[in-house]
Amino acid sequence: MSEFQISALELAERLGQLPPTEEQQAIIESPLEPALVIAGAGSGKTETMANRVVWLIANGKVSVNEILGMTFTRKAAGELGERIRKRVAKLVSEKIVPLDMDELDQATVTTYNSFANRIYSQYALLIGRDPDATVLGEAAAWQLARSIAREGTGEVLSDLDKSLDVLTEAILRLSRAIADNVADPAEIVSFARSLDEHTVNMPLDVPGSRKSAAVDAWVKAREVGTTLPVLVDLAVQFSEAKRRQGLIEYSDQVALALEICHRFDSVVADFRSQFKVVLLDEYQDTSVVQTKLLSFLFAQTPVMAVGDPHQSIYGWRGASADNIEQFGAAFGAGVENTRTYSLSTSWRNPVGVLAAANVLVSPLSAKTQVSVEQLRAKPDAPQGEVELSVTETIYDEADAVAQWLKERVSEETTSAMLCRSLKGIEPFKRALDEHEVPYHVVGLGGLLDEPVIVDLVCTLRVLHDATADSELIRLLTGARWAIAPKDIVGLSEISKWMSERDHRQQRLTEEVRTALRNSVVSEDGASLVDALDFVVSAPESHTALEKLSVMGRTRLKQAGEQIARLRRRVGVDLRELVTIVQQELLLDIEAVANESAATALSSLEAFMEPLSAYVNGEDRATLGGFLSWLKEAERRERLSPQSAPAEPGTVQIMTIHGAKGLEWDVVAIPRMVKDELPGNRTRAENWLGFGRLPFPFRGDAMHLPVFDWRSATTQVELGESYEAFVEEVRVRYDDEQRRLAYVALTRAKHSLLLSASFWARQVAPRPPGIFLQELAAAGIFGRELPVAPGNEVNPLGDDEETVVWPLDPLGSRRDVVMRAAEAVYVANPAAPTPWDSEIELLLTERDRKTTADADIPLPERIPASRFKDFIENPEAVATLLRRPLPERPYRATSLGTLFHSWVEQRSVTSSLPDLVDATEFELDGVDELSRVTHDEQTLAQLKRIFEQSQWAHRKPVAVELEVNVPFGNSIIICKIDAIYEVEGSNGKRFEIVDWKTGKAPKDAADLELKQFQLALYRMAYSRWSGVAPENIDAVFYFVAEDTVVRPERIYSESELEERWSSVTGSMPR
Repeated sequence: MSEFQISALELAERLGQLPPTEEQQAIIESPLEPALVIAGAGSGKTETMANRVVWLIANGKVSVNEILGMTFTRKAAGELGERIRKRVAKLVSEKIVPLDMDELDQATVTTYNSFANRIYSQYALLIGRDPDATVLGEAAAWQLARSIAREGTGEVLSDLDKSLDVLTEAILRLSRAIADNVADPAEIVSFARSLDEHTVNMPLDVPGSRKSAAVDAWVKAREVGTTLPVLVDLAVQFSEAKRRQGLIEYSDQVALALEICHRFDSVVADFRSQFKVVLLDEYQDTSVVQTKLLSFLFAQTPVMAVGDPHQSIYGWRGASADNIEQFGAAFGAGVENTRTYSLSTSWRNPVGVLAAANVLVSPLSAKTQVSVEQLRAKPDAPQGEVELSVTETIYDEADAVAQWLKERVSEETTSAMLCRSLKGIEPFKRALDEHEVPYHVVGLGGLLDEPVIVDLVCTLRVLHDATADSELIRLLTGARWAIAPKDIVGLSEISKWMSERDHRQQRLTEEVRTALRNSVVSEDGASLVDALDFVVSAPESHTALEKLSVMGRTRLKQAGEQIARLRRRVGVDLRELVTIVQQELLLDIEAVANESAATALSSLEAFMEPLSAYVNGEDRATLGGFLSWLKEAERRERLSPQSAPAEPGTVQIMTIHGAKGLEWDVVAIPRMVKDELPGNRTRAENWLGFGRLPFPFRGDAMHLPVFDWRSATTQVELGESYEAFVEEVRVRYDDEQRRLAYVALTRAKHSLLLSASFWARQVAPRPPGIFLQELAAAGIFGRELPVAPGNEVNPLGDDEETVVWPLDPLGSRRDVVMRAAEAVYVANPAAPTPWDSEIELLLTERDRKTTADADIPLPERIPASRFKDFIENPEAVATLLRRPLPERPYRATSLGTLFHSWVEQRSVTSSLPDLVDATEFELDGVDELSRVTHDEQTLAQLKRIFEQSQWAHRKPVAVELEVNVPFGNSIIICKIDAIYEVEGSNGKRFEIVDWKTGKAPKDAADLELKQFQLALYRMAYSRWSGVAPENIDAVFYFVAEDTVVRPERIYSESELEERWSSVTGSMPR
C-alpha cells in the first residue's frame, strides 16, 4: 500500500467540501485502534464517519472493500453508504491521490440485523439450522405466539385473570428478552423456583402500618415464582415452533450468529481478515447480544463506535444507556485506556434550542462514566425561538398550539408536534382542523385514525362482534346512511324490547326479568347489532318499530341488509373481504369524489400493507385475529423510529420515540405537565411483572438495581428491600424520561414551542412538569412559569365538551350542494317526491296483506340448534317467518353460557369473553331458564361434575369454534363447543362434544331431533378442517346429569340436504 499522506483539511479542500472542525479532524485522522466517539444530537456524525473512511482510503490505510459500517435503519445505512461511494468515486476520478482499486469495490454499509443475518445465512448449516429460514415479521410472530398461548396448559395460568392478548405479549417479550440477553431458560426457571421456595412460607411479622407494602411485595414475588417457569416454558415452545416451521426472528439471527462465532473460530477469522476497519453508528441503541457478537468478532481491532448516551431511548427493545460506557471493556484494553473523542457542535439547532436542551441534559452528564461535552451552536447559528404556553385547560392549550403552528407553517417549512403518547391528542387534532392547519398523524396509528379507515375497521368489527354497538352507531350516523339521533334511540328501544321477550315474543315474567337484570353484564343485555337484524326481518306494521321514523326505518333496513350481505362473506380471504367492504360502503368512490378527504384513497391503499403482512404470516388468517393484532401492531410501532420524510406545509404528529433521527424547522411539544412529560414514576417497570426477564439475567445487570430478596426472612424485610429496589428503578425511569425530552427538543432547527395546561379531565390539576420548571429557573423563557391554576376546581366540570353530533357529512358545503340538487330537481319533473317512499311502503303493505300465497323467504343465517325446528314443526316456523319475532340475546347471562365460558377458559388458560356468543337457541330451552338458578353454587356443581368427567384431563383441538356453512340459500351457524383428537381402530379420529346444562333427551324422538345439531357440526368441521366425515364422531354431554349421549347414527350431508329440501319445499305459503 502507498505511504502517501494527506491531511483531513487538505482532502476536504480537494474534494470541494467544507473544512472539518478540530474535533472532526481528530476523529478522521485518529489511529487504527478501538475508539469511542460521543456525538451529540445534530453534530454531523454521518458526515464525519464518511470523511473518516475516505481519509483512510486516500492514505492507503485500508482498501475500500475492507470497510464495514453498521447502523440501525436502512435509510441511515443508505445515506452513509451513498456519501462514501460518491466521495471515493471522486477521489478516483479526479486522481486526488494515486489509488489502484477496482471500480466495483465498495464499502459494506448495512444494518445490525442484516449483518447478523449474513453470518447466519452463510454458516447456519454448521449448527444444524436452515440458512433459508423465513424471517418472521411482527404480524407472523404475534400469530405464532398467540397459537402457543392458546394451546398452552397449566393450572397456574388458568387461575390468572390474563387475556389471550396479554399472554401472547408476555410470550413474545420474554422470548425476545432471553435471546437479546443470551440467557439460559433453565437457569431462569431455577431462579424462579428458588424465589418461590424462599417466599412461600415467609412469615408476615409486620406492624400494621407496614402491612400493605410488605404484603404487596410478597404477592408480587409469589406470582413471579409461580408463573415465570410456565411462561419460560411457553417461550421455549415458541422458539421450538419457529425452528420446526423454518422460521426465525431478528433477535434469533443475532443470537444464532453469536453461537456460530463461539463454536467456530474459522468464522471469526474469516470476518477479521475481510474487514480491517469497523464503524458502529448509534451504538447506544445496540442490545446486549449485538454487543457480544460484535465484540467477539472485532475486539482489539480498529472499531470506532459513535453514539450518545443522552439519546438512548429504546430500552424496551433491549438497548441500555450504560452500554456505551462499557465500550472500552468490550472492544479495547479497558474503559480507562480507550481513546474517546467528541462531536459537540450542533449543526442543526439554533442557540436558544441548544440552551434549553443543555439545561435538561446536564443532570445526566454528571452521572455518566464517559465524558459528554455540552453541545454548542455552530459559529453562525441563529438565535431561533423557544416559546412557552401555559393555559388553564387542555382545550386552551390545543388552541394555543394550533395558532402558534398556523403562524409558522408554510409550503416551505417542515413542522411536527411530538408527543410522549398519542393518547389524548384529539383536542389538538380538532384545534388544528379549526385553524385549518394541515396535519398528518404518522404511522399505523395515524392510518387507523383516518376517517375512512375508522369506517372500514368499524365495519369489520360489526361483522365480527355482535356487541360492537359503538362501531355500529358510527356507521349508521355517518354519511352513508345518516340515521338521525332519534332513530338511533328508537333502535336502542328495540334492543331493550328484544331483551325482555322470549323467542315467542312473549314478555318474560317479572321474576325472570329481575334475574336477568341482576346477572347481565350491561353491554351484553341488549345488542344494537341484533336489533338492526330484527328491523330487517320484521314486518313494517310491527309495534316494536313504531318509534322509528319512516325514513329511519327505510335506511336502517338498507343498512341491515348490507351488513348481512357482508357478514355472509366473512369466510373469504381477508384481503378480498376488505375490498368488498370498501366497495359495498362506497368508500373507494367517496375517497375519489370527496375533495376534503385528500388522503382517503392513499389511506385505503396503505391499509392493505398491514393486512397483507398479517395474512401472509398466518396459515388460517381470521377476521378476529386481525382485529386483535392491529392493536398490538399499533402499540409497537408508536415506540419505534419512523422513516417518513418531512412533509413541507403539513404538521407531522408522532411520538418522540418515532422522531429519533428526524428534524423539522418548527417543533411543538405539548402536555409537558406532571405525570405526562415526564411520565408518572409509578409506570416504571421492574422484573416483578408478568412475563418480565429478571434483572440478574440481563446483560447490563451490573448497572441495574438489585432486589435483595434472598436476605429477607420476613415479609416486612422483603417489603423494605422491594421498596428500596423500586425507588432505584424509578430514578432510572426519571433519567429515561429526561433523555426522551432531550431528544424531542433537539429535533427543532429553528422554532420550538413547549406547552402545558392545568386541567384536562382529571380531578386534580396537573402543574407544569419538572422539565418546564428547570427551564424556567434557567431563564430560558424570559418570564416566570405559572405554577398554580386560576381555578381551584376543574372548570371543565363533569360535563363533556359540547360537540355537534352526528357530524354533517356535507359540512360547510351543504348550502352549495343543496342549491345544486334543487336545480337538478327542477330541471327533471320526473324526479321523486318526498312522499314516494311512504306511498311505496303503503302499496307494498297492501299487496302483502292481500296475497296469501306470497313466498316466505328463509332466514339468511340459521343457528344449527334451530335446524330441528324446521324439521319438527315447519308450520310454526312458517308462521314465525311471516311475523318475525326478535331473538333475545343472552350472552354470558345464562348458566349454560357461563359454563361454556368456564370450559373455554380452562382449555386455553386465558379469558376469551369475545368468543362466547351463545344465542337462546344454543341453550337448553327457555322453559328451563326460569328453573335454573344463575348463582355460583349451581355453576360450581357443574364444574365439579366436569372435573370428574372423561374430558377433564384431555386437551381439545379447538374450543368454541364457529363455522358458517353455506347450506342451500342460507348460512348455517355452527358454534362447536369442543373437538378432541382420539385414537380409533383405523388410526386418528376426531370427536365433537356439545356441552348441555339441561336435561338429556326424554325419548328416541327427542334424540332424533337433537342429533340434527351434531350432524351439522360434523359436516361443518369436515368442511373446515378437511377431515373426512367418517373420521368424525359427535356426542352430547349433559353435565348436570353426568350423561354422555352418543347417537347410534348421525345423518350424512346428503341426508341433511334431502331433509332440508323436503321440509322447506313443503312449507306452507
